[in-house]
Amino acid sequence: LDAFELYVQAKAIIDSYINATDVRAELLQALKSLDEAIKRDPNFVSAYCYAARANDLLYFFDLDPTPQRISLADSAVKAALRLRPDSAEAHFAQADYLFRCQRDYNRAQEELAIARPGLPNSSPFLILSGYINRRRNHFPEAERDFSTAFAIDPRNPNAYNLLADTYVLQRRFPESVRVYDDVLAAGEQVPIVLFRRASQILHGTGDSRPLRDILTKFPDMEVAGGQTSYRVWMAMLDGNYAEAERILTASPLQNFQDVDFSFYFPKSWYQAMIARAKGDSAGAMAAFRKCREILAQRLVVKPEHARTIAVLAQVDAGLGQKDLAISEAQHAIDLMPISKDIYDGALVLEGLAQVYTWSGDRDRALEVLQKLLTMPGYVNYGRLKLHPLWTPLRGDPRFEKIVASLAPR
Repeated sequence: LDAFELYVQAKAIIDSYINATDVRAELLQALKSLDEAIKRDPNFVSAYCYAARANDLLYFFDLDPTPQRISLADSAVKAALRLRPDSAEAHFAQADYLFRCQRDYNRAQEELAIARPGLPNSSPFLILSGYINRRRNHFPEAERDFSTAFAIDPRNPNAYNLLADTYVLQRRFPESVRVYDDVLAAGEQVPIVLFRRASQILHGTGDSRPLRDILTKFPDMEVAGGQTSYRVWMAMLDGNYAEAERILTASPLQNFQDVDFSFYFPKSWYQAMIARAKGDSAGAMAAFRKCREILAQRLVVKPEHARTIAVLAQVDAGLGQKDLAISEAQHAIDLMPISKDIYDGALVLEGLAQVYTWSGDRDRALEVLQKLLTMPGYVNYGRLKLHPLWTPLRGDPRFEKIVASLAPR
């Protein structure tokens, strides 16, 4: 293959990473192709830009959150800007790097403003712009960006998934389902689209039947571990803990997408959930301890990662370490306040609600949940009504009132 063909292969992977079966492996494969393309053509600006973006994604999603990964991304951006200082694509790559590796949203938006005139109909540009806008709580602008990207390229997985996800965050589930209907109508008849459509019906209405049908119809579907986590949830919902354990054991994966596209829970997290639900307190403690070790290891390479700290806090609550768990959850909130990033901010705040729930402090848990209803996020009808995480609050009239307030009208 020549340099351009290698680049085209890699570009296709990076521009559709949300539908990758194994995001890490596929991004590393894309980087291999890009490195080869750059060897063959050392002045290939677009290849440097995409190499930077692949490294950014590996770092941002904790798939390889190392200083070396940041350094590779930085070097690729600098090479692109050195070769063509006026390149819109290079400034776009710089924006992606500033956002994903440095969490510098202001400078990222400045770079996007420089790139914008040169990338008028670029789906990747609009997707990044939308991604940053929604984290800054600019939801109308984010919706506009993702909608435009989807109109330009209706079969682009990053465009349609993030548009649908933006409706989910605003609890506008019928619109999220409609996005997937449009994707199916455009000819993208793939199992993952059917799965994500059905999962929005579950979250919006509490009806798990469409999701169960899809999981039964496509028993081997596994995209970033996201189907195993739902299969485990459905088995637990049925009280079939042996089946939940079988599903988890059968998966060769060690980490699984769950709430969103950007965080992976260790296998031991689910082992703890199952053991806890079936009353096996020794099994739950052992699994939580194992999960704690894995999360602590992640924090060695990324010590201020708020999402990881928030999940660590939930694990410590599961281990009965109430004071430690509350202090960790609060630390996560301090690192990622909703004023900085409403997306991660709401998720770490949900972590605090979970800590209070598992520590038996219902009043505080309900207070935080009430606050979460006032902002975009993944607290929704289906999750609160059916997910085992919230079992300790069920039956409390105040909790049931919150759940009822989210019910479909």
